[in-house]
Amino acid sequence: MHLANNKLEPTILIVDDMQSNIAVLSEFLKQSYNLKVAKNGKRALEVVQQGGIDLVLLDVLMPEMDGYEVCQALSDNPQTKHIPIIFITGSTSVEDEKRGFHLGAVDYIAKPFHASIVLARVKVHIQLKQKREELFRKNEKLKEYIQLVDENVITSSTDLDGNITYVSQAFCDISGYSKEELLGKNHRIVRHPDFNEKVYEELWETVVAGKTWEGEIKNLKKDGGHYWVQAKIYPIYEQQQRVGYTAIRQDITDKKRVEEISITDGLTRIFNRRHFNETFPKTLERGKRDDTLVCFLLMDIDHFKQYNDNYGHQMGDDVLKAFATCLKEILKEADDRAFRLGGEEFGIVYKAESKEKAFAFAQSVRESIESLKIPHEHNSASKYITASMGLVCKSAEETKDMDTIYKEADDLLYDSKKSGRNRVKMS
Repeated sequence: MHLANNKLEPTILIVDDMQSNIAVLSEFLKQSYNLKVAKNGKRALEVVQQGGIDLVLLDVLMPEMDGYEVCQALSDNPQTKHIPIIFITGSTSVEDEKRGFHLGAVDYIAKPFHASIVLARVKVHIQLKQKREELFRKNEKLKEYIQLVDENVITSSTDLDGNITYVSQAFCDISGYSKEELLGKNHRIVRHPDFNEKVYEELWETVVAGKTWEGEIKNLKKDGGHYWVQAKIYPIYEQQQRVGYTAIRQDITDKKRVEEISITDGLTRIFNRRHFNETFPKTLERGKRDDTLVCFLLMDIDHFKQYNDNYGHQMGDDVLKAFATCLKEILKEADDRAFRLGGEEFGIVYKAESKEKAFAFAQSVRESIESLKIPHEHNSASKYITASMGLVCKSAEETKDMDTIYKEADDLLYDSKKSGRNRVKMS
């Protein structure tokens, strides 16, 4: 039996074997709810299985299948256990009420019925069901969002000591580690050994001070490869106490690869002239701000044309690559950089505490190149590959601009060649 109005209202199933009780309850409820009726427990279960029931008003005493059995069956079914059940009974036994609540009922309405009590209790439990359903929908949506974040956002959290307490799946995907391999480990597990240590020091000082750090980081993959991220790292708090740090990252590996190609010499894999032109003016500005010495060492491989003419261009390329590798291995400070400036001409920009130490470093570079012991029979300065060098080392405040320094270093390099090659001339 189905008693319905035309409104899109919640649907209540009245289960009672007494027509008089059904009639009274229907009169109370028909203005606000859609109503369905079942006169026995078996029929009640059939109606509920059809779906669309928001609440069940269930008589306790019915033949064949009583209200407790119906309640038990509905509570045991995952598809119906969420439907609120209100028992309607003439019993005032506390034990009966306890039994009903134990089976899953949410309330009792005693006979004889009072309209205000019936309406009030039905309304409360309909609203509670609607709130639960709304909360469930929001939780499901939140789970979807969390899964999307987990799969697509490279994020992690650590405790105050940098030990990993959470990682997203996206973090695992890009690093090559599983969550089990990362959780509990220190974040140094993905620190790339080639990355500037000073950046990590600045990062740590910033977040320990309770501030947010943002910048680019080169990280180490499990397989030994690397990836670049744009990271934002900030402190996390619980009850006004800092308990750790959370990082959100964006994969910028492709962007960095393009950048690397644009600033790297294709043959020697060290920085090119373009990068020198872009970065050296910044080095001068930083030197003026920090009141430090600026050192620029310009080098030219001695008699390189004769080497190419006699040993061939392939071996000449091998010399250029070995020369560049030697320069990279000599540089220890993160801010020191080597460049191929054109042909057989190379340069190093580096820091030094004094002019004496700057000159000593330049001499060590010259000696390291000769120590490669690459034979060069047509070199007037040695039987091996060597380089002539011009070193400009002065306070940044004394410098005018990049072109002036370059010209000065080039003149000193020319003096080195005139003086016999394989030597350093310093301003």
